[in-house]
Amino acid sequence: MKPANNYLPLEDRLRMMLSKKDQRGLRSAASKAHPADLAEALERLKGSQRQLVFDALDLSHQAEVVNELSPRVARQILDSHPISQIAAILNRLPMDEAARIITVFRRRLPSILKAMDAHHAADVQTLLSYPPESAGRLMTDQFARLKPELTAQQALSQLRKMNADLETLTNLYIVDKTDQLVGVVSLREVVVANPKRKLQDLMNVEVISVTPQTDREVVARLLSRYDFLAMPVVAADGHMLGVITADDVIDVLASENAEDLLKFGAVESGHEEEPYFTIPLQTVVARRVGWLLLLFVAGTLTASVLQFFEHELAAVVALSFFIPLLIGTGGNTGAQTVSTLIRGLATGEVLMKDIWRVVQREFLSGLLLGTILGAVAYLRAAFWSPDAGLALAVGLGVLAICTWANTIAALIPLLARRFNIDPAAVSAPLITTLVDATGLAIYLFIAKLTLGL
Repeated sequence: MKPANNYLPLEDRLRMMLSKKDQRGLRSAASKAHPADLAEALERLKGSQRQLVFDALDLSHQAEVVNELSPRVARQILDSHPISQIAAILNRLPMDEAARIITVFRRRLPSILKAMDAHHAADVQTLLSYPPESAGRLMTDQFARLKPELTAQQALSQLRKMNADLETLTNLYIVDKTDQLVGVVSLREVVVANPKRKLQDLMNVEVISVTPQTDREVVARLLSRYDFLAMPVVAADGHMLGVITADDVIDVLASENAEDLLKFGAVESGHEEEPYFTIPLQTVVARRVGWLLLLFVAGTLTASVLQFFEHELAAVVALSFFIPLLIGTGGNTGAQTVSTLIRGLATGEVLMKDIWRVVQREFLSGLLLGTILGAVAYLRAAFWSPDAGLALAVGLGVLAICTWANTIAALIPLLARRFNIDPAAVSAPLITTLVDATGLAIYLFIAKLTLGL
Protein backbone atom coordinates (compact mmCIF):
# COMPACT_ATOMS: atom_id res chain seq x y z
CA MET A 1 0.00 0.00 0.00
CA LYS A 2 1.34 3.44 -0.92
CA PRO A 3 1.71 5.90 1.97
CA ALA A 4 -0.80 8.69 2.27
CA ASN A 5 0.32 12.01 0.77
CA ASN A 6 0.56 13.58 4.23
CA TYR A 7 3.35 11.16 5.11
CA LEU A 8 5.48 12.15 2.11
CA PRO A 9 8.30 14.68 2.69
CA LEU A 10 7.06 18.23 2.18
CA GLU A 11 9.23 18.76 -0.90
CA ASP A 12 7.78 15.64 -2.57
CA ARG A 13 4.21 16.68 -1.70
CA LEU A 14 4.76 20.10 -3.21
CA ARG A 15 6.25 18.62 -6.38
CA MET A 16 3.30 16.26 -6.70
CA MET A 17 0.77 19.08 -6.33
CA LEU A 18 2.70 21.16 -8.85
CA SER A 19 2.81 18.32 -11.39
CA LYS A 20 -0.96 17.79 -11.00
CA LYS A 21 -1.60 21.56 -11.08
CA ASP A 22 -3.61 21.06 -7.91
CA GLN A 23 -3.86 24.65 -6.68
CA ARG A 24 -6.12 23.82 -3.73
CA GLY A 25 -3.87 21.00 -2.53
CA LEU A 26 -0.78 23.16 -3.06
CA ARG A 27 -2.27 25.99 -1.01
CA SER A 28 -3.31 23.59 1.75
CA ALA A 29 0.07 21.83 1.96
CA ALA A 30 2.01 25.08 1.91
CA SER A 31 -0.13 26.93 4.45
CA LYS A 32 -0.05 24.04 6.96
CA ALA A 33 3.72 23.58 6.81
CA HIS A 34 6.03 25.15 9.36
CA PRO A 35 7.69 28.23 7.79
CA ALA A 36 11.20 26.80 8.36
CA ASP A 37 10.26 23.50 6.66
CA LEU A 38 8.61 25.32 3.78
CA ALA A 39 11.63 27.58 3.33
CA GLU A 40 13.92 24.54 3.16
CA ALA A 41 11.66 22.91 0.57
CA LEU A 42 11.53 26.10 -1.51
CA GLU A 43 15.31 26.29 -1.61
CA ARG A 44 15.40 22.85 -3.25
CA LEU A 45 12.74 23.61 -5.87
CA LYS A 46 13.36 25.21 -9.25
CA GLY A 47 12.75 28.95 -9.64
CA SER A 48 9.36 28.71 -11.35
CA GLN A 49 8.18 26.10 -8.84
CA ARG A 50 9.22 28.27 -5.90
CA GLN A 51 7.21 31.12 -7.31
CA LEU A 52 4.05 29.07 -7.63
CA VAL A 53 4.31 27.72 -4.09
CA PHE A 54 5.09 31.15 -2.62
CA ASP A 55 2.21 32.82 -4.46
CA ALA A 56 -0.17 30.22 -3.02
CA LEU A 57 0.41 31.68 0.47
CA ASP A 58 -1.32 34.66 2.04
CA LEU A 59 0.71 37.73 2.98
CA SER A 60 1.20 36.69 6.61
CA HIS A 61 2.55 33.26 5.66
CA GLN A 62 4.74 34.80 2.96
CA ALA A 63 6.39 37.00 5.57
CA GLU A 64 6.99 34.04 7.88
CA VAL A 65 8.62 32.06 5.06
CA VAL A 66 10.78 34.98 3.88
CA ASN A 67 11.99 35.28 7.47
CA GLU A 68 13.45 31.74 7.14
CA LEU A 69 14.92 32.04 3.64
CA SER A 70 18.48 32.91 2.73
CA PRO A 71 18.73 36.45 1.26
CA ARG A 72 19.64 35.11 -2.20
CA VAL A 73 16.55 32.90 -2.45
CA ALA A 74 14.34 35.62 -0.96
CA ARG A 75 15.46 37.99 -3.71
CA GLN A 76 14.91 35.38 -6.42
CA ILE A 77 11.34 34.88 -5.21
CA LEU A 78 10.46 38.51 -4.50
CA ASP A 79 12.10 40.09 -7.55
CA SER A 80 9.06 39.36 -9.69
CA HIS A 81 6.69 41.03 -7.21
CA PRO A 82 5.79 44.71 -7.15
CA ILE A 83 7.63 46.95 -4.69
CA SER A 84 4.42 47.49 -2.72
CA GLN A 85 4.15 43.75 -1.97
CA ILE A 86 7.84 43.46 -1.05
CA ALA A 87 7.42 46.41 1.32
CA ALA A 88 4.28 44.85 2.85
CA ILE A 89 6.16 41.60 3.52
CA LEU A 90 9.16 43.39 5.05
CA ASN A 91 6.83 45.44 7.26
CA ARG A 92 5.79 42.18 8.94
CA LEU A 93 9.37 41.09 9.70
CA PRO A 94 11.37 42.07 12.80
CA MET A 95 13.67 44.99 12.05
CA ASP A 96 16.84 42.86 12.09
CA GLU A 97 15.37 40.27 9.69
CA ALA A 98 14.04 43.00 7.39
CA ALA A 99 17.54 44.54 7.32
CA ARG A 100 19.05 41.11 6.51
CA ILE A 101 16.75 40.57 3.54
CA ILE A 102 16.55 44.08 2.12
CA THR A 103 20.30 44.38 1.53
CA VAL A 104 20.09 42.09 -1.51
CA PHE A 105 17.80 44.55 -3.31
CA ARG A 106 20.61 46.98 -4.06
CA ARG A 107 19.07 49.03 -6.87
CA ARG A 108 15.51 48.79 -5.57
CA LEU A 109 16.42 49.39 -1.94
CA PRO A 110 15.52 53.15 -1.84
CA SER A 111 12.14 52.47 -3.48
CA ILE A 112 11.36 49.61 -1.10
CA LEU A 113 12.27 51.69 1.96
CA LYS A 114 10.06 54.51 0.70
CA ALA A 115 7.11 52.11 0.29
CA MET A 116 7.55 50.61 3.77
CA ASP A 117 5.99 51.90 6.96
CA ALA A 118 7.96 55.06 7.82
CA HIS A 119 8.82 54.03 11.39
CA HIS A 120 9.85 50.50 10.40
CA ALA A 121 11.88 51.80 7.45
CA ALA A 122 13.73 54.21 9.77
CA ASP A 123 14.57 51.32 12.12
CA VAL A 124 15.86 49.24 9.21
CA GLN A 125 17.98 52.13 7.90
CA THR A 126 19.49 52.54 11.36
CA LEU A 127 20.58 48.89 11.34
CA LEU A 128 21.97 49.23 7.81
CA SER A 129 24.24 52.04 9.01
CA TYR A 130 26.24 49.50 11.04
CA PRO A 131 28.90 47.15 9.56
CA PRO A 132 27.49 43.93 7.97
CA GLU A 133 28.81 41.50 10.62
CA SER A 134 28.33 43.72 13.65
CA ALA A 135 26.02 43.52 16.66
CA GLY A 136 24.08 46.48 15.30
CA ARG A 137 22.80 44.44 12.36
CA LEU A 138 21.36 41.79 14.71
CA MET A 139 19.63 43.90 17.33
CA THR A 140 15.93 44.62 17.69
CA ASP A 141 14.20 47.34 19.69
CA GLN A 142 11.35 44.99 20.65
CA PHE A 143 12.28 44.39 24.28
CA ALA A 144 10.88 45.18 27.71
CA ARG A 145 12.25 48.36 29.26
CA LEU A 146 11.05 49.51 32.65
CA LYS A 147 11.80 52.27 35.17
CA PRO A 148 13.69 51.45 38.38
CA GLU A 149 11.09 53.07 40.67
CA LEU A 150 8.33 50.65 39.62
CA THR A 151 7.25 47.98 42.08
CA ALA A 152 7.15 44.32 41.04
CA GLN A 153 3.35 44.52 40.89
CA GLN A 154 3.43 47.68 38.74
CA ALA A 155 6.05 46.13 36.46
CA LEU A 156 3.90 43.05 35.80
CA SER A 157 0.90 45.27 35.13
CA GLN A 158 2.92 47.31 32.63
CA LEU A 159 4.23 44.20 30.91
CA ARG A 160 0.65 43.06 30.23
CA LYS A 161 0.08 46.28 28.28
CA MET A 162 3.19 45.95 26.12
CA ASN A 163 3.34 44.90 22.49
CA ALA A 164 2.84 41.17 22.04
CA ASP A 165 5.64 41.17 19.44
CA LEU A 166 8.39 41.60 22.04
CA GLU A 167 11.40 39.46 21.04
CA THR A 168 12.11 38.37 24.61
CA LEU A 169 10.61 38.63 28.07
CA THR A 170 13.18 36.53 29.87
CA ASN A 171 15.12 39.59 30.97
CA LEU A 172 13.69 43.01 31.77
CA TYR A 173 15.96 45.98 31.14
CA ILE A 174 15.84 48.87 33.59
CA VAL A 175 16.45 52.33 32.13
CA ASP A 176 16.43 55.79 33.68
CA LYS A 177 14.63 58.89 32.42
CA THR A 178 17.22 59.46 29.70
CA ASP A 179 16.98 55.83 28.52
CA GLN A 180 20.37 54.92 30.01
CA LEU A 181 20.68 51.23 30.87
CA VAL A 182 21.09 51.02 34.65
CA GLY A 183 20.28 47.39 35.38
CA VAL A 184 18.69 44.10 34.37
CA VAL A 185 16.34 41.75 36.21
CA SER A 186 14.86 38.41 35.19
CA LEU A 187 11.11 38.05 34.81
CA ARG A 188 11.23 35.10 37.22
CA GLU A 189 12.63 37.32 39.98
CA VAL A 190 9.91 39.90 39.45
CA VAL A 191 7.14 37.28 39.48
CA VAL A 192 8.25 35.69 42.78
CA ALA A 193 9.24 38.95 44.50
CA ASN A 194 7.18 40.84 47.07
CA PRO A 195 4.65 42.83 44.97
CA LYS A 196 5.68 46.06 46.70
CA ARG A 197 9.39 45.63 46.21
CA LYS A 198 10.91 48.05 43.71
CA LEU A 199 12.84 47.00 40.62
CA GLN A 200 15.84 49.07 41.71
CA ASP A 201 16.19 46.70 44.66
CA LEU A 202 15.89 43.60 42.48
CA MET A 203 18.00 44.53 39.48
CA ASN A 204 21.60 43.58 38.79
CA VAL A 205 23.59 46.73 38.11
CA GLU A 206 26.67 44.87 36.80
CA VAL A 207 25.27 44.57 33.28
CA ILE A 208 27.28 42.91 30.53
CA SER A 209 26.53 44.62 27.23
CA VAL A 210 27.98 45.26 23.77
CA THR A 211 28.09 48.24 21.43
CA PRO A 212 26.53 48.21 17.94
CA GLN A 213 30.01 47.98 16.41
CA THR A 214 30.95 44.80 18.32
CA ASP A 215 31.65 41.84 16.01
CA ARG A 216 28.82 39.34 15.99
CA GLU A 217 31.18 36.45 16.83
CA VAL A 218 32.14 38.26 20.03
CA VAL A 219 28.44 38.58 20.89
CA ALA A 220 27.98 34.85 20.33
CA ARG A 221 30.91 34.01 22.61
CA LEU A 222 29.60 36.29 25.38
CA LEU A 223 26.11 34.77 25.24
CA SER A 224 27.63 31.30 25.37
CA ARG A 225 30.00 32.15 28.21
CA TYR A 226 27.38 33.72 30.47
CA ASP A 227 24.43 31.54 29.39
CA PHE A 228 22.35 34.61 28.48
CA LEU A 229 19.22 34.39 26.36
CA ALA A 230 19.63 37.99 25.18
CA MET A 231 22.42 40.57 25.04
CA PRO A 232 21.74 44.30 25.49
CA VAL A 233 23.23 46.67 22.92
CA VAL A 234 24.12 50.14 24.19
CA ALA A 235 25.66 53.24 22.65
CA ALA A 236 28.98 54.62 23.88
CA ASP A 237 27.14 56.92 26.29
CA GLY A 238 25.16 54.02 27.81
CA HIS A 239 21.95 54.72 25.87
CA MET A 240 19.94 51.50 25.43
CA LEU A 241 19.57 50.73 21.71
CA GLY A 242 18.26 47.18 21.53
CA VAL A 243 18.86 43.52 22.32
CA ILE A 244 20.23 40.52 20.46
CA THR A 245 18.36 37.30 21.17
CA ALA A 246 19.84 33.82 21.43
CA ASP A 247 18.02 32.55 18.33
CA ASP A 248 19.79 35.17 16.21
CA VAL A 249 23.12 34.15 17.73
CA ILE A 250 22.46 30.50 16.86
CA ASP A 251 22.02 31.59 13.25
CA VAL A 252 25.29 33.52 13.50
CA LEU A 253 27.17 30.51 14.84
CA ALA A 254 25.79 28.30 12.05
CA SER A 255 26.71 30.88 9.42
CA GLU A 256 30.21 31.48 10.80
CA ASN A 257 30.84 27.74 11.08
CA ALA A 258 29.81 27.22 7.46
CA GLU A 259 31.96 30.16 6.38
CA ASP A 260 35.02 28.85 8.24
CA LEU A 261 34.56 25.36 6.78
CA LEU A 262 34.50 26.81 3.27
CA LYS A 263 37.54 28.97 3.92
CA PHE A 264 39.34 26.00 5.43
CA GLY A 265 38.89 24.32 2.07
CA ALA A 266 40.15 27.42 0.22
CA VAL A 267 36.68 28.45 -0.96
CA GLU A 268 35.57 32.07 -0.66
CA SER A 269 32.14 32.46 0.89
CA GLY A 270 29.44 35.12 0.93
CA HIS A 271 28.40 37.09 3.99
CA GLU A 272 25.38 34.85 4.49
CA GLU A 273 25.08 31.08 4.59
CA GLU A 274 23.63 29.99 1.25
CA PRO A 275 21.95 26.69 0.35
CA TYR A 276 24.06 24.53 -1.95
CA PHE A 277 21.61 24.29 -4.86
CA THR A 278 20.81 28.02 -4.93
CA ILE A 279 24.35 29.27 -5.65
CA PRO A 280 24.87 29.91 -9.40
CA LEU A 281 27.59 27.82 -11.05
CA GLN A 282 29.52 30.90 -12.16
CA THR A 283 29.60 32.10 -8.54
CA VAL A 284 30.93 28.72 -7.39
CA VAL A 285 33.73 28.88 -9.98
CA ALA A 286 34.56 32.51 -9.16
CA ARG A 287 34.86 31.74 -5.45
CA ARG A 288 37.16 28.76 -5.97
CA VAL A 289 39.39 29.64 -8.90
CA GLY A 290 41.40 32.38 -7.17
CA TRP A 291 42.76 30.20 -4.39
CA LEU A 292 43.24 27.25 -6.73
CA LEU A 293 45.37 29.37 -9.07
CA LEU A 294 47.43 30.68 -6.16
CA LEU A 295 47.95 27.19 -4.73
CA PHE A 296 48.71 25.86 -8.20
CA VAL A 297 51.51 28.37 -8.63
CA ALA A 298 52.77 27.70 -5.09
CA GLY A 299 52.64 23.96 -5.80
CA THR A 300 55.24 24.35 -8.53
CA LEU A 301 57.78 24.80 -5.71
CA THR A 302 57.63 21.02 -5.25
CA ALA A 303 58.71 20.52 -8.86
CA SER A 304 61.56 22.99 -8.33
CA VAL A 305 62.77 21.03 -5.29
CA LEU A 306 62.71 17.77 -7.25
CA GLN A 307 64.66 19.39 -10.06
CA PHE A 308 67.25 20.74 -7.61
CA PHE A 309 67.83 17.26 -6.14
CA GLU A 310 67.63 15.51 -9.51
CA HIS A 311 71.15 14.05 -9.16
CA GLU A 312 70.43 12.53 -5.74
CA LEU A 313 67.15 10.99 -6.90
CA ALA A 314 68.83 9.53 -9.96
CA ALA A 315 71.59 8.03 -7.82
CA VAL A 316 69.20 6.44 -5.29
CA VAL A 317 65.85 5.88 -6.98
CA ALA A 318 64.43 4.31 -3.80
CA LEU A 319 64.37 7.79 -2.23
CA SER A 320 61.38 8.69 -4.41
CA PHE A 321 59.35 5.75 -3.08
CA PHE A 322 59.01 7.43 0.32
CA ILE A 323 58.20 10.94 -0.91
CA PRO A 324 54.38 10.55 -0.71
CA LEU A 325 54.72 9.11 2.82
CA LEU A 326 56.83 11.99 4.12
CA ILE A 327 55.02 14.96 2.60
CA GLY A 328 51.66 13.35 3.46
CA THR A 329 52.71 12.92 7.08
CA GLY A 330 53.89 16.54 7.23
CA GLY A 331 50.67 17.83 5.72
CA ASN A 332 48.54 15.81 8.11
CA THR A 333 50.55 16.93 11.14
CA GLY A 334 50.32 20.57 10.14
CA ALA A 335 46.59 20.35 9.36
CA GLN A 336 45.89 18.97 12.85
CA THR A 337 47.79 21.83 14.47
CA VAL A 338 46.09 24.45 12.29
CA SER A 339 42.63 23.05 13.08
CA THR A 340 43.33 23.13 16.82
CA LEU A 341 44.68 26.68 16.76
CA ILE A 342 41.89 28.10 14.60
CA ARG A 343 39.40 26.73 17.10
CA GLY A 344 41.41 28.25 19.95
CA LEU A 345 41.50 31.64 18.21
CA ALA A 346 37.77 31.50 17.44
CA THR A 347 36.82 30.73 21.04
CA GLY A 348 39.26 33.24 22.51
CA GLU A 349 41.31 30.56 24.30
CA VAL A 350 44.42 31.55 22.30
CA LEU A 351 45.43 35.23 22.15
CA MET A 352 48.12 37.04 20.17
CA LYS A 353 50.16 37.50 23.33
CA ASP A 354 50.42 33.68 23.53
CA ILE A 355 52.32 33.39 20.22
CA TRP A 356 55.69 32.24 21.59
CA ARG A 357 54.05 30.01 24.18
CA VAL A 358 52.06 28.35 21.39
CA VAL A 359 55.11 27.97 19.14
CA GLN A 360 57.13 26.37 21.95
CA ARG A 361 54.27 24.01 22.79
CA GLU A 362 53.76 22.93 19.18
CA PHE A 363 57.52 22.57 18.56
CA LEU A 364 57.76 20.12 21.45
CA SER A 365 54.58 18.37 20.35
CA GLY A 366 55.96 17.99 16.83
CA LEU A 367 59.25 16.70 18.18
CA LEU A 368 57.51 13.98 20.20
CA LEU A 369 55.17 13.02 17.37
CA GLY A 370 58.08 13.03 14.93
CA THR A 371 60.14 10.76 17.18
CA ILE A 372 57.33 8.19 17.38
CA LEU A 373 56.47 8.31 13.66
CA GLY A 374 60.14 8.52 12.67
CA ALA A 375 60.93 5.31 14.57
CA VAL A 376 58.09 3.50 12.81
CA ALA A 377 59.22 4.90 9.44
CA TYR A 378 62.82 3.81 10.10
CA LEU A 379 61.73 0.23 10.85
CA ARG A 380 59.49 0.16 7.79
CA ALA A 381 62.28 1.41 5.50
CA ALA A 382 64.83 -0.96 7.07
CA PHE A 383 62.50 -3.91 6.54
CA TRP A 384 61.92 -2.89 2.92
CA SER A 385 65.56 -2.11 1.99
CA PRO A 386 68.92 -3.33 3.35
CA ASP A 387 70.41 0.14 2.84
CA ALA A 388 70.86 1.51 6.40
CA GLY A 389 71.49 5.03 5.07
CA LEU A 390 68.13 5.06 3.30
CA ALA A 391 66.28 3.90 6.41
CA LEU A 392 68.05 6.54 8.49
CA ALA A 393 67.16 9.24 5.93
CA VAL A 394 63.48 8.25 6.04
CA GLY A 395 63.35 8.10 9.84
CA LEU A 396 65.15 11.41 10.37
CA GLY A 397 63.13 12.95 7.56
CA VAL A 398 59.85 12.11 9.27
CA LEU A 399 61.17 13.45 12.58
CA ALA A 400 62.34 16.74 11.03
CA ILE A 401 59.25 17.22 8.87
CA CYS A 402 56.81 16.63 11.74
CA THR A 403 58.67 19.10 13.95
CA TRP A 404 58.85 21.68 11.17
CA ALA A 405 55.21 21.23 10.10
CA ASN A 406 53.92 21.59 13.66
CA THR A 407 55.99 24.72 14.25
CA ILE A 408 55.11 26.49 11.01
CA ALA A 409 51.45 25.48 11.41
CA ALA A 410 51.47 27.21 14.80
CA LEU A 411 52.82 30.43 13.31
CA ILE A 412 50.63 30.79 10.21
CA PRO A 413 47.19 31.28 11.87
CA LEU A 414 48.66 33.57 14.54
CA LEU A 415 50.47 35.71 11.97
CA ALA A 416 47.31 35.82 9.85
CA ARG A 417 45.35 37.12 12.84
CA ARG A 418 48.13 39.63 13.54
CA PHE A 419 47.68 41.13 10.06
CA ASN A 420 43.85 41.05 10.25
CA ILE A 421 43.48 38.12 7.85
CA ASP A 422 40.98 35.39 8.67
CA PRO A 423 43.16 32.42 9.77
CA ALA A 424 40.64 29.95 8.35
CA ALA A 425 41.03 31.50 4.90
CA VAL A 426 44.79 30.92 4.59
CA SER A 427 45.95 28.34 7.10
CA ALA A 428 44.87 24.95 5.73
CA PRO A 429 45.66 25.46 2.02
CA LEU A 430 48.87 27.35 2.77
CA ILE A 431 50.23 24.82 5.26
CA THR A 432 49.57 21.93 2.85
CA THR A 433 51.37 23.62 -0.03
CA LEU A 434 54.21 24.95 2.11
CA VAL A 435 54.90 21.66 3.88
CA ASP A 436 54.84 19.74 0.60
CA ALA A 437 57.69 21.82 -0.81
CA THR A 438 59.75 22.44 2.33
CA GLY A 439 59.22 18.92 3.67
CA LEU A 440 60.49 17.46 0.44
CA ALA A 441 63.57 19.70 0.59
CA ILE A 442 64.24 18.67 4.21
CA TYR A 443 63.95 14.97 3.36
CA LEU A 444 66.24 15.11 0.33
CA PHE A 445 68.82 17.25 2.15
CA ILE A 446 68.93 14.72 5.02
CA ALA A 447 69.22 11.90 2.46
CA LYS A 448 72.13 13.67 0.81
CA LEU A 449 73.97 13.76 4.15
CA THR A 450 73.19 10.21 5.29
CA LEU A 451 73.86 8.58 1.94
CA GLY A 452 76.95 10.68 1.18
CA LEU A 453 75.62 11.87 -2.17
